[in-house]
Amino acid sequence: MLSAHDLTIAHTDSPVLDGLSLDIRPGELLVLLGRNGAGKSTLLKALAGEPLPPRAYLSGAITLNGAPLSQYSTAALARLRAVLPQTAQLSFPFSALEIVTMGRLPFPRSRGRGAASKIARSDTEIATLALERVGALPLLHRDVMTLSGGEWARVQFARVLAQLWPHDDALAPSVPRYLLLDEPTAALDLAHQHHLLSLTRELASTWGLGAMAIVHDINLAARHADRMALLANGRILATGTPRDVMRADLIETTLGLPVHVITPQTSPGYPGLAGASASVPFALPA
Repeated sequence: MLSAHDLTIAHTDSPVLDGLSLDIRPGELLVLLGRNGAGKSTLLKALAGEPLPPRAYLSGAITLNGAPLSQYSTAALARLRAVLPQTAQLSFPFSALEIVTMGRLPFPRSRGRGAASKIARSDTEIATLALERVGALPLLHRDVMTLSGGEWARVQFARVLAQLWPHDDALAPSVPRYLLLDEPTAALDLAHQHHLLSLTRELASTWGLGAMAIVHDINLAARHADRMALLANGRILATGTPRDVMRADLIETTLGLPVHVITPQTSPGYPGLAGASASVPFALPA
């Protein structure tokens, strides 16, 4: 697991995170929700092992697969976790394929004669497959400077998938790996929002990944999450399955919005959904 234990982070006298504990479990998609400024990105960056800003204070512990995160080198971390930040600026005309292939950089191999072409094909094949999985294969040779915001977001998502792409000999590596996504759906249209989270949950299960995504749409989270975590006042207010967490009082405390929560039990037959969505609670503004 990737875990925060009694984690406190403060940038000033007031802590952003205050004694927070949370686990990201292999095989699951955990969706984290909270208001703007609640500390979601701060938590994700800490779990990713990113350096703290100057004069920031951290106490508590973060462990990756049972070992302190601080014991891992940068190279070792890059092989065990991939991070999709909120923003990623680029000022050079790389192709989408070149950007996604950068996700393979943590895995250097022998570049001797006779092997170079094989290595290039291998990394290129993985990058191409990653673009295909995220629905961005038509962008393969596009200059990324010409992409829309949503297209760029999908290329970046493909890059982190390429970074965690399993080896040929096993779908689920013996050492768990982790995918950390900071507002990955912010630039996407509705169809691609659902596709991204659905694919993330699928790969968490089939590849054995521990995945955490920060989103702002609580109904989108409830539809796709194995577990949800609600962050408020520097702590995890609640964590559990969507059925456990989708409560009006918890949502109002977390997001500051009074809601009505609709469930099959409270409103039988409404809104007439079928399939997987039929059992998922959803919230409407009160």
